[in-house]
Amino acid sequence: MKLLLLWDIDGTLIHCRGCGKRAMEQAFQQIYGVEDAFRGIGMAGGLDLHFLEAAFVKHGLQSAGPARLDEFLTRYYQELEREADTEDNILLPGVVSILERADAEPLWYNALGTGNLERGARIKLDVHGLNRYFPVGGFCEAPVDRAVMLQQGVDNAGSYYGTEFAPEQVVVLGDTDRDIRAARAIGARVVAVATGGCSYELLESLNPDLLLSDFSEPERLYGFLSKSCKL
Repeated sequence: MKLLLLWDIDGTLIHCRGCGKRAMEQAFQQIYGVEDAFRGIGMAGGLDLHFLEAAFVKHGLQSAGPARLDEFLTRYYQELEREADTEDNILLPGVVSILERADAEPLWYNALGTGNLERGARIKLDVHGLNRYFPVGGFCEAPVDRAVMLQQGVDNAGSYYGTEFAPEQVVVLGDTDRDIRAARAIGARVVAVATGGCSYELLESLNPDLLLSDFSEPERLYGFLSKSCKL
């Protein structure tokens, strides 16, 4: 059975140490004149456009904010290119070897399932040369629910790879409770890794199909995926 591996980015593949938030704050200040606009807005496992909506509401910009969204995004991408290309953007251990293995396996297909806007996601991944592993994915191109975004990733991957992926053929890999809940909402399996926004104990309480401390010793992951192919 073919498997679609639907990868989260921040806290799963890489650690940006807040580079996305800093870029958003800088762009928000430049376009809307508000400092520390995202203070108090939780971002772990969320979607970029949801963060913006929350900031617009918080600062009374429900009308003025969307009217200048294109300007904001242009400035955000400029700031993100600078913020992401620093020592704060760290590739997490074991990631490249797993992606290489997935590329070599005829029944495993990589795709992204991320709350980032696509251009923002590509900027973050490009620093480590990871975009070549992800020709397709689901991104936050509209302020939708995370589960909807994941399903878009499944559909986009199906079109790109020329194969339809049923829910039981999808494995979501992420680091937060939101990844687990969204995966369950679309009927997918889920691999949780405690390298990001949630503790091992919290992830464990949500009963993912596989829980890892990190990807530095990937044999358990390979075993899980190989077994899933045979179901």
